[in-house]
Amino acid sequence: IISFKSPETPTKRLIFISSEIQSNMSNKNASTNTDHQPIRLLARSKQAVELYTLPDTSSATEATKIKKGGTILHEGKTTLHVLSPNGQVVFIHDVSVGLLRSDLTENSANYKAQTFLKEDSKAVQLAKCSPRGSFLVTWERHSGVNNLKVWESNNGTLLTSFSCKKATLTGLQWTHDEKFAFHLVTNEIHMYDANTWKRVGKVRCQGVSSFSLPSVKGVAPNIIVGKDAAEKYLLTVFTPGTKGKPSRVDLLRYPDRMGRESSTVSADASAASTGGNNNDAVNPPSGPALTSKSLFNAEEAQVQWSPRADSAL
Repeated sequence: IISFKSPETPTKRLIFISSEIQSNMSNKNASTNTDHQPIRLLARSKQAVELYTLPDTSSATEATKIKKGGTILHEGKTTLHVLSPNGQVVFIHDVSVGLLRSDLTENSANYKAQTFLKEDSKAVQLAKCSPRGSFLVTWERHSGVNNLKVWESNNGTLLTSFSCKKATLTGLQWTHDEKFAFHLVTNEIHMYDANTWKRVGKVRCQGVSSFSLPSVKGVAPNIIVGKDAAEKYLLTVFTPGTKGKPSRVDLLRYPDRMGRESSTVSADASAASTGGNNNDAVNPPSGPALTSKSLFNAEEAQVQWSPRADSAL
């Protein structure tokens, strides 16, 4: 992914490079069996969003077949575009239409972006995809109703919504497998089953301002091996300092090491509850945090996970 600002115009232009190369590594000499998918660039300007396919330079014949210009996905005044994690779908926002969806796996004739959301999305200002691209979350300016919305990325169905006055999407994150969604509220982080959007737990952190989940699958000891095999999810929680107390970062693990003030909703209680998100019947608190680190003179924290999702910087 390359992001840059053109010196000729103050308008930021984003170019995404999507390359899918499949090769037969078991036989280094079997070059004829290697399937090279084309490298494609997605560019957004003031006038349009275009898709460019780079020529295959592996042979002299193909290298000479350079086609000028790109395939126009959408023409109009756009404010943002979001590429799905696998690079097969792009979401484009047009202020006069709303969010549009373009499937890049179809033939070039079908690349044209089309409306797909079931509700009006002209006011959307921010958008991002879940780790596997099954969900799309959008934010629009708060106007007294829930403005942080979660959509089904294929058919545009609105699944749930929350209230979020701050212009950010980091307050809602998914686990790498999209089984659970974590939502930051005042002094707490709520955990939801991403299929039903029933709340399955919460962790209370006084003053918490941000958290981070890795977008890739972790390795042991995050995965329990054996008869009662179950996957666990690491996350970090940042709490800014107050007068007389330094800032703090906690490394937690859902669901068994979420801190002393955490709780998980039992399956039976969740099924019997009519309110779903306001369920008070919970299991006993889980164990303490895996580790904590005090930070002095820190107002915010940015977290970078390792490729194996077993450590955080």
